[in-house]
Amino acid sequence: MHLKAFVKRLLPHLPRWAQQSIRKRAEQQRLAQHAARKQRTQVLLADVIAQLEGFEFGSDVIVHGSISNIGKMDKPVPALVEALLHLVDTRHHTVLVPALPYNTTMKEYLDGLANFDLRSAKNAMGAISNLVMAMPGAMRSLHPTHSVVALGPQALAYTQDHQRDSTPFGPHSPYAKLTARRGKILLVGVGLNSVTCFHVYEDLLGADCPVQVYLPNSYTVPCIDAQGQSLSINTVAHNPQVSAVRDCERARPWLEQAGAIRSVPLGEAELSLIDAWLFTRTLLERLKQGESIYGKVRLKPEQIAAIDRRLRELDPSKA
Repeated sequence: MHLKAFVKRLLPHLPRWAQQSIRKRAEQQRLAQHAARKQRTQVLLADVIAQLEGFEFGSDVIVHGSISNIGKMDKPVPALVEALLHLVDTRHHTVLVPALPYNTTMKEYLDGLANFDLRSAKNAMGAISNLVMAMPGAMRSLHPTHSVVALGPQALAYTQDHQRDSTPFGPHSPYAKLTARRGKILLVGVGLNSVTCFHVYEDLLGADCPVQVYLPNSYTVPCIDAQGQSLSINTVAHNPQVSAVRDCERARPWLEQAGAIRSVPLGEAELSLIDAWLFTRTLLERLKQGESIYGKVRLKPEQIAAIDRRLRELDPSKA
């Protein structure tokens, strides 16, 4: 096991002060690596656009990105965002970005959360996400842990009712809606461990998921919506010990074999485009074979039956 993976698994078992110390050191190392990367690798915006033009969008898209993982671009990030919105064509399609307000574990964040005000809650998901969120017409879903910003003709459809689900990736979530609408997932400089849609298939299965990813206790969070109205939202937190063994890169060969992902190199990282519907179907099919992003699993007959039901619901033509 690599040192980084070992530390990730050990972290949830350490006292909070030790976790904070390790995270602070990791953040310092990350910033130093980014600075060094910008010194040695220059990336032209024209080259990024050329690579993006090789993708077939033609649908709604959720974007996960970290420009600093690529290198130093010759143009500012807003120029990239403008080009991306043009390529997706937000006159006809909707661009989504995650807008999570934290970069710790869900449990640590929720344990210290007094309230969530949609009008002022920070977005900890980086430059691309914050630039989209600041644009006229952008809308943010009301959820204390996994809110999403949408910009385009279906922004309201994606963002409304997120708070109705008892889990962050339920049927009213933007993540599940993107899957049902057969949208795409665009990765700019990040790998599969940044893809939040991995949790869609887990919430589809609920109690029938062989890996119980949530802690048993729920949280009731006082919230304020975009109109200033107060309400309480019930949600749950991912079990940090289970999250520590999750490695989404396990799914890369499965997705490649299914034709669900296409990746091209970009600077010191890559660009990837994923078919969200085929992505979720592939994860369910692999889970049925005992393979998951958490490692090998053993399935009970009722869990296999539940997976089959969800697969039929995803593709009614095969029912």
